[in-house]
Amino acid sequence: MLSTMQDVPLTISRILRHGMTVHGTSRITTWTGGPEPERTTFRATGERAAQLAHALRDELGVEQGDRVATLMWNNVRKTLAA
Repeated sequence: MLSTMQDVPLTISRILRHGMTVHGTSRITTWTGGPEPERTTFRATGERAAQLAHALRDELGVEQGDRVATLMWNNVRKTLAA
């Protein structure tokens, strides 16, 4: 019997890559209480996350398997501030 389990690990980078390729132009809207919500796309969010990952590796020496944590509100500014 074939299993329905996926054959690759479900990682944040894989989720972002899927969002960028399948839903790249779809909007992410965050409302933080201001007069207007902030808007971006899945593609822009994935690109910013990749920039952050490369900066962590290239400029700060973070290696695969190292743990990194953030402490911010869960909104679009998390990826835009990086």
